[in-house]
Amino acid sequence: PSPNINSFCRNSDVEGDAIKVYVRVRPPSEGTALTDGDQGLCLSVLSSNTIRLHSKPEPKIFTFDYVANMESTQESVFSSVAKNIVESCMNGYNGTIFAYGQTGSGKTFTMMGPSDSDNFTHSLRGVIPRSFEYLFFLIEREKEKAGNGKSFLCKCSFIEIYNEQIFDLLDSASTGLLLREHIKKGVFVDGAVEQVLSSAAEAYQVLTMGWRNRRVASTSMNRESSRSHAVFTITVESMEKNNEIVNIRSSLINLVDLAGSERQKDTHTEGLRLKVTKFPNHSIPVLCVS
Repeated sequence: PSPNINSFCRNSDVEGDAIKVYVRVRPPSEGTALTDGDQGLCLSVLSSNTIRLHSKPEPKIFTFDYVANMESTQESVFSSVAKNIVESCMNGYNGTIFAYGQTGSGKTFTMMGPSDSDNFTHSLRGVIPRSFEYLFFLIEREKEKAGNGKSFLCKCSFIEIYNEQIFDLLDSASTGLLLREHIKKGVFVDGAVEQVLSSAAEAYQVLTMGWRNRRVASTSMNRESSRSHAVFTITVESMEKNNEIVNIRSSLINLVDLAGSERQKDTHTEGLRLKVTKFPNHSIPVLCVS
């Protein structure tokens, strides 16, 4: 059987910390019986950064920056994967966190939380809402330290890449948007709505609103398999006054839930859905570079 794992790619502009890869091992689905106990699993976790794949004729060992086993909590995954990225954003560095894996491996659960819950304080909330909480906690702490001498402006956008087209999830009337490149802003989506945020709860409300517009198609791998990439971007701008000098700093965090990466022969899709299934894997390098 295929490994029930999903991986995270995170990057920041901090020297020596460009890209890190984390793996989370998902527990077996409810109702799945393992006749041989753990021996029935296709892999085993050897350490906090090593897994063994029970392949034939010989098992293979893989090493990552971090491995979260089946007992790992949502809080521990956030602390290991996202906390430093959020802190780096406060220091002026851009960062990206995305979950990659086949449909049903737990990407959306890890990034968002339970699919049937929109409770911001839910104990199983994922990396994205926890990142909101931690970011605004750090902002409030900075404001308390600096007093009136420092202010922050947070904005967010939420886009979807579906069938190699870009749609604005905060504007249901939007048609295909275009990528542009600016000498200062870098690569950006022209025409995407940017909404000002003042709290973590407000950010989650925007996320929930956009999530309803996300395109979902059915495959034999998962009845509600997402066929698109969803990219939630938070831009943090800070302005600090020191005598007559004004320092302005801007950075952003991309929080990404990728489409399923399963092989086409395993999904039994055809026609347009087969075409759409091909595109998620094709878009991934663009997301990584951006």
